[in-house]
Amino acid sequence: MITNLILFIHIISAATWVGGGLLLFGMGIYFKDPKVQKVIYSHIGPFYGYFQLIWITLLIITGLLLLNQHNLYSIILDEEFRNSQFGILLYRKLFIVFLVVLATAVHMYISLKAHGRERTNKEKIISRATSMFIFLFNFSIIWYAMNISQYFI
Repeated sequence: MITNLILFIHIISAATWVGGGLLLFGMGIYFKDPKVQKVIYSHIGPFYGYFQLIWITLLIITGLLLLNQHNLYSIILDEEFRNSQFGILLYRKLFIVFLVVLATAVHMYISLKAHGRERTNKEKIISRATSMFIFLFNFSIIWYAMNISQYFI
């Protein structure tokens, strides 16, 4: 029962995290006028950042709890586990999650630092690159999660 509750929160958090990214990505495509984009992102950006911080925090917490619920902490460093198909999938997912969290931290740092002023070209490039990285790699995290879930059915 507790594992299902943790998994439920994990899935809702993932859906919200990825869904929010899809929404902002779609808005960037739909609103082509840079002036409109600037107005929209300057208003939505800060709210979205804090909103997403909640969800990524819940994803990390529930992910760690799920590892514990499935007794994976005791075997995660075992070489046989690391070389198993399940271990390879889990390690890949965890690595990509780490990269997404890192990219999110960099993106949020730049966004907060530049809020209320025009971003430098370097800040624009890094901000856009981290956004695209997060957006694309979220799909691979979901892919690995789907494949990992097969071991629990």
